[in-house]
Amino acid sequence: MIRVEGSSKDLLIEVEPKGDEMGIGYFIPKDTFSIFDYKVRGKWPFSIPHKGLAMRYIINKSFELARDAGIRTCFIEAVEHGCKVHVVRVPGREIPLDQMSIEIGTRNRMVDLEFIFNYYLHPRSSLLSDIRHGKKDYRAYGFTSMPEGGELIPASAGGELILSYTTKYDKRGDISLSRDEARMRSRLTDEQWSRAHELIKECTFLISRYAESKGLLRFDGKYEIYVDSDGNVGLADTFGNPEEDRYMLEIRDIDMVERFLEFYMDRWRLDASKINAVRDVLGRKSRHMVDVSKQFLRNWYIDNGWKQLYTTGKADLPPMMPRDVISAYTDCMLSFASLWSSKRAEIVNATGVLVRPIAEVASELYVLEHLNRGNLLPMESL
Repeated sequence: MIRVEGSSKDLLIEVEPKGDEMGIGYFIPKDTFSIFDYKVRGKWPFSIPHKGLAMRYIINKSFELARDAGIRTCFIEAVEHGCKVHVVRVPGREIPLDQMSIEIGTRNRMVDLEFIFNYYLHPRSSLLSDIRHGKKDYRAYGFTSMPEGGELIPASAGGELILSYTTKYDKRGDISLSRDEARMRSRLTDEQWSRAHELIKECTFLISRYAESKGLLRFDGKYEIYVDSDGNVGLADTFGNPEEDRYMLEIRDIDMVERFLEFYMDRWRLDASKINAVRDVLGRKSRHMVDVSKQFLRNWYIDNGWKQLYTTGKADLPPMMPRDVISAYTDCMLSFASLWSSKRAEIVNATGVLVRPIAEVASELYVLEHLNRGNLLPMESL
């Protein structure tokens, strides 16, 4: 088999795609990850134990939800270490990187676009930032006043999904495109373009409502599109998981937050006055929401200042997370997978980890995130 390595999963190609004929491959999720397009020394300097296993359960369940709803995807079936998928030709590998040289309607290929959706308005989203800076009009999304972040987007509530577009395979990175630019770059027929948007809308509402049924809020994320051997469009790659999309959980049991504040004050030997300062910050919040997706990892390195240093060339290797934090994030991924797939017993048997309720783990992450913001991490390695 041919192995194509990725930051969070590998693709094993069993049958290569050729001409109009799709191939066969396998997505194999891994414990590794990447944020901020970090490329120093090849990969992020630590991994998340059991994340690959958790993602396997989440990815397969999301594929199965789409399949059962009649939504075309690349998914064939779940397998032991991942999932079996249809593989199509990729720009820059089996077909030209220059999209304008590809004939409109060409079959058996990946479309060189990422389709970005916003369902809820994430507090750290570029959409909210653009709205606050006047680059986008909040009224276009159905808001009647300036949003704060965390809200269900009124247009989404009304059944309208507003998408944005970026390049996928451009060597310069993800470049934002207008709708007209994206349509031209897609090399899709009018019918294929319309059908791609229908599939994305159907899948977004399906997965988002499933998340809500589990007590999770799916804020935003991305989709990719492929064209099969017969000219049909479908959803490529993976979706509906905490690697591709941003999920949050609203914490309602503040007593649980208090218990973790007390625990880490003792665990890390923190000054009580500094914990009281964190309590004051939390007490001023009207809602207590925490990321239960890869966004938590991004937040960590934004809030401790490393991301800014890295972006400006003043830092190289990121500081290690305390092992307590890595452990808590591992628990979050396993709790998410257990909740999402309804296969808690299998996950416990496979990992030997007693999977905790996600509300409990989310409360721990919430406390850890605020301790990080307050520069209250333990001095010694844990």
